[in-house]
Amino acid sequence: MLKKIYSILSAICFALMILPFALPSSPGSFDLLVFIMEINFYLPLIFGVAGIVLGLLGLKGNVRLYLVSFNACGLGIYLFLTFVAIFGFKEP
Repeated sequence: MLKKIYSILSAICFALMILPFALPSSPGSFDLLVFIMEINFYLPLIFGVAGIVLGLLGLKGNVRLYLVSFNACGLGIYLFLTFVAIFGFKEP
């Protein structure tokens, strides 16, 4: 039972990590990515690491493979964007 909860929490972490890209600007001019970045710049990275850890603790088989793979891909995207944001926008 606990492994199911870990898998569900891993899927929720993945959804929270990817949702700002899936809904760039929702109706009513509320930008979810800006809202998350105002809370903490590294919050999507925390969601990614938590999703990978919870995915490893979750159900075995294809579910674990997909959860860890999706969270790792999302974490890689955010790591790349964080690297570009920190080092790419510096003026020479």
